[in-house]
Amino acid sequence: MAESSEEVAVLVQRVVKDITNAFRRNPHMKELILSGTLSPIKDLHLGKLALTKFPKSPETWIHRRWVLQQLVQETSSPSFITKGNVGTVAAERTQRVIQEEMEVCGEAAGRYPSNYNAWSHRIWVLQHVAKLDVKILLDELTSTKHWASMHVSDHSGFHYRQFLLKSLISQIVIDSSVLEQNPLKSEPTLVLPKDESAGASTEEPRINLLHLLKAEVEFSTDLIDSYPGHETLWCHRRHVFYLRHHLNGRLPPSMTQRSPTDSPGEPLSDLNLIPGGTSPSQAMEVDGLNDCNKQGYSQEIKRLKRTPAADSLGLEMEHRFIDQVLSTCRNVEQARYANAYRKWLVTLSQ
Repeated sequence: MAESSEEVAVLVQRVVKDITNAFRRNPHMKELILSGTLSPIKDLHLGKLALTKFPKSPETWIHRRWVLQQLVQETSSPSFITKGNVGTVAAERTQRVIQEEMEVCGEAAGRYPSNYNAWSHRIWVLQHVAKLDVKILLDELTSTKHWASMHVSDHSGFHYRQFLLKSLISQIVIDSSVLEQNPLKSEPTLVLPKDESAGASTEEPRINLLHLLKAEVEFSTDLIDSYPGHETLWCHRRHVFYLRHHLNGRLPPSMTQRSPTDSPGEPLSDLNLIPGGTSPSQAMEVDGLNDCNKQGYSQEIKRLKRTPAADSLGLEMEHRFIDQVLSTCRNVEQARYANAYRKWLVTLSQ
């Protein structure tokens, strides 16, 4: 077992020279942490340094998640509490780790376009370290807005925002009784689940999710107007509008009651709720649907037809937006994506 300072120095050199072999084939990295020779925090700093040179290295991100798991287990273990650490200390440590991981992911995403591994890791941290905390999800939605506006062709970055919105929906309880009493005038009252909010505060934080989705649509409008001809922006708008459409028609139980652990290991593959939804490796279908998506698409349309009260006002506004884009744009790709989006909207009103 590697325990001497000389062996640690050799491992550091290997990380710098050959990141793949250092994290994938050399067992000493994990042995040093398990034996207590190397602090998990210091290992994370080492990995952060490595990611400045290899921002997409899968081995580095995989190893980083393993280290974070050790930290989470250590923080939640009885021995950590018996050492004189109170609950606030553990919470503060977790917050620092989360903040550091968000920064590391952001830097890596900026160094390598469409860095799927970095964004997947960011989602993993939210799921397994932050436990999909609503406040953190909201902070992430705000903090990544500027990044998205500066990387309008980065599908992975926008998919991350879609994940945040869907996670907020799944983590929030909808007061359906308000909708049933006045479905036309009342917006859903959104509160944290009782078992989580009770321990955090005496008051239930209320979040207007419809307002968040509306703001995201407006954000999409600004980007599409400012940067014409980017397919990623139109895919994102379609996704957000579909979430809003479902919310206005009352969310199905599968979205409101879904547990974060229902699909572990699939952070960037949760587009199944979007008819014809595109993954980072798929292009928007302009003239029709891909054959592989037809069955799921047909099933989703049938479910849409069963949902009450289509979002007719939202659909009308979207068609007006498309008309405005087509009347002013001089970009061929912009017109093509706008027409494809109009065809998709038509399916929602059928």
